[in-house]
This record gives sequence, C-alpha cells and structure tokens, in this order.
Amino acid sequence: MPDPTTPNLGLTLPTVGGDIGLWGPLWNSNGNILDTLGVIPFVNVNANFNAAAGASPEIIIRVTTGAATIIGTLPAPSSCAGKIFTIKKIDAGQGQVTIVGNIDGNSSFVRTMQWAYVRLFSNGTSFDVIGNN
Repeated sequence: MPDPTTPNLGLTLPTVGGDIGLWGPLWNSNGNILDTLGVIPFVNVNANFNAAAGASPEIIIRVTTGAATIIGTLPAPSSCAGKIFTIKKIDAGQGQVTIVGNIDGNSSFVRTMQWAYVRLFSNGTSFDVIGNN
C-alpha cells in the first residue's frame, strides 16, 4: 500500500515504523517540493494566456500588450481554491489586459494603464478581487 500524501502539496508521508530506510529518499523528494515555496513564481507574457496554479500559493503574471488586447483566462476556481493570481500590465502600450473568469460576479476584469494590476483570490467557487489599482 503506498504511503499517504498531504492534501495541498502532495508530500509523501512516511509510515511510522514501516518505512525504515526510506525516510531519506522521502525527505529528498519532499524537500524539492518545499523549496518551491521559497519564491513566488512569475511569468512574462505578450500573447493570450491561460493562467495556471502551481505548488506556490501565488503566481504573478506580467503582461506586455503593445497595441493589442491580451486575454488571460483564469482556471476553474474549484481547481485552484486558496490560490492567488496577480496580473499586471507592465508596458505603456495602448493595448489592454482582459482577464476572463468569474471575478466578483463579473465575467471579466480589464487593466489598461501601465503598472495597473489586479490580485485575485480563488474561493473555490469564484475569484475575489483582493487588490488592484
């Protein structure tokens, strides 16, 4: 029977008294997962994108639009409950960033100005705006 795992990070839980000699390898694989929590991951995009949650509680998506409208699609809130997505328009181009998903009861959220951002929290059913400018 395989060892159980933790619900959020999928860390392998060793069986007390049953995994003699395996604690080292278990720690090595779990340690790599824990190490990802040491930084907030980010991506730079300049085309339409699908936001995706990873092991970290948050991801930052930096968007360059130029003159285009860039559409970012959020994942299903139920697939990323408790995760935070920060999406920021970083250029002065005339384009805009349109984020698509169930956001505070709306189907989208738009950022048009350079340095404008929105911080979204998945409550498991929809996304809550927890910060923006």
